[in-house]
Amino acid sequence: MQQRGLVTREKCPDDARGAIVVLTPAGRGAIDAATPDHVTAVRRHFIDLLTPAEVEALGAFTHRVVDHLAPGRTPRPRRGPEV
Repeated sequence: MQQRGLVTREKCPDDARGAIVVLTPAGRGAIDAATPDHVTAVRRHFIDLLTPAEVEALGAFTHRVVDHLAPGRTPRPRRGPEV
């Protein structure tokens, strides 16, 4: 992506071992151009296959994961049988 001019790599000011990847205007343009086809494909191959109840459950699962990953948050206990 860097060779294609979509991103640049900059030194991380806080950690000399790391780098920060920065999206270029060309990179933003590539994302904008890809978005309509990507959204159409996700809807056709994923969302449209789910029932309304499954979409609701997916939302609940997603929120649980986001809550778990949020800094300083206490994870909610699992419910149901262990897998």
